[in-house]
Amino acid sequence: MPFTDHRSPRPNPQQRRSTETVAKILETAALLLDEVGFDKVTTNLVCERAGLTPPALYRHFPNKYAVMEELGRRLMAHQNAGLSEFLATEDEALLSQSSLSTMLLLQYSLTSRYPGGRWIMRSLHSSPGLIDVRLKSHNAVASDLLERHVSIAPIKRTVRLQRAYRMAVEIGYASMELLLDEPELDPEALTADAALMIDTLLSSASVASGTASEPQAVRLASRRSV
Repeated sequence: MPFTDHRSPRPNPQQRRSTETVAKILETAALLLDEVGFDKVTTNLVCERAGLTPPALYRHFPNKYAVMEELGRRLMAHQNAGLSEFLATEDEALLSQSSLSTMLLLQYSLTSRYPGGRWIMRSLHSSPGLIDVRLKSHNAVASDLLERHVSIAPIKRTVRLQRAYRMAVEIGYASMELLLDEPELDPEALTADAALMIDTLLSSASVASGTASEPQAVRLASRRSV
């Protein structure tokens, strides 16, 4: 269950009850997001649906936005875990367009199936606290992707390559948000377009840094000659 945090031990019943209460609040809020949307979710409604008193909720979250911040952190962690699992199956420093497209589709699937996922993604643009959650996660992903590149291929750690990975993360998330907001769009076509943009960006930055493999450099040169 995505709303139970298992990262730290729960040594006594009081702490276990506290953890269970937090999980119940988050699970209920996420389900309500899917049911009524962000604007209509209130702490009172969460309490009513979860069978809790307002003081029980306020012991853990001072307001609705604090609940959304924690939902945002847990969704980002869920997405990042899925990304790590996918990358563990890939050997190349720079993924092919096909692999990039598959990765984006998997991220979209993870997010669309996550309780409240579409509304949580939207809320990550809505307040300073939520924006900070999004930016910290995106910067961490970009840094991890660059470190992965360093560990696989000889690399010059250029500002351009760092910037390219940061932009690539934003392109990926933008494509996912677009699919969540406009479900009539074709996920395979849209992620293929996003994969092309990311591949062009990263391959170009890698060539400029002297780090692209020969097939990748040839692929990029071929595109430039069209």
